[in-house]
Amino acid sequence: MIIEYDGTKFHGWQRQKNTKNTIQEYIESSLKSLLKQDIGITGAGRTDAEVSAYNQVANFKTEKEFDLNKILYSLNSILPDAITIKKISKVPLKFHSRYSAKRREYVYKISFRKRSIDGRYFFKLIYDIDLKLIDKFINNFLGYRSFKSLCKNSTDKHNFRCNVSEISYVHSKGKDELIFKIVSDRFLHSMVRGIMGCLIDIGRGRLNFEETKNAFQKGEKIKTTYLPGNALFLKKIYY
Repeated sequence: MIIEYDGTKFHGWQRQKNTKNTIQEYIESSLKSLLKQDIGITGAGRTDAEVSAYNQVANFKTEKEFDLNKILYSLNSILPDAITIKKISKVPLKFHSRYSAKRREYVYKISFRKRSIDGRYFFKLIYDIDLKLIDKFINNFLGYRSFKSLCKNSTDKHNFRCNVSEISYVHSKGKDELIFKIVSDRFLHSMVRGIMGCLIDIGRGRLNFEETKNAFQKGEKIKTTYLPGNALFLKKIYY
């Protein structure tokens, strides 16, 4: 399944014990209603609360035969408006949404002005920032690095290491916006929000460039601001 959702209305992707307001919960419940059996779905990534997705990928297994077009229509008829199944197709049994993925791409949206129509999907920045400093600091995050300094995981079987292949942005002065793009083989809990907070804090002079660089290389916690999830979007999964 290729799934689009407005995450600002939910407590994240993953099913939770203390709330049913998650994307996974709604989709699994809808599939159970239609297929008359318990269905567990596996997502390519566990987006945090308020994080949205243009093209989340999830898979499930069932022995029941059904018409793909009909189930697509039926799912979208009963799911909340904030969740849309864009496509559903059969895949080989060996396919795994999470483990078969090669790279994930996120975008983070920053606005330099108040927005009345789509403002809830942007982080409003009220500070002046030095983009040249940000450009220079981005290089510290590229490649196979440990992101222990900028995530909320307490443990990680890969020693917090991720292979970040791209961090770039488009600065549109006419739209008063800054759109970041981050691509990596994997992401840790709150890692993108931590990276974004660190770059903005570097750009506005809140964090010292060299001290922060050294702390990151040593795996020491960086006292940065984790930017909110409402401006973060899972854009694409690469297989």
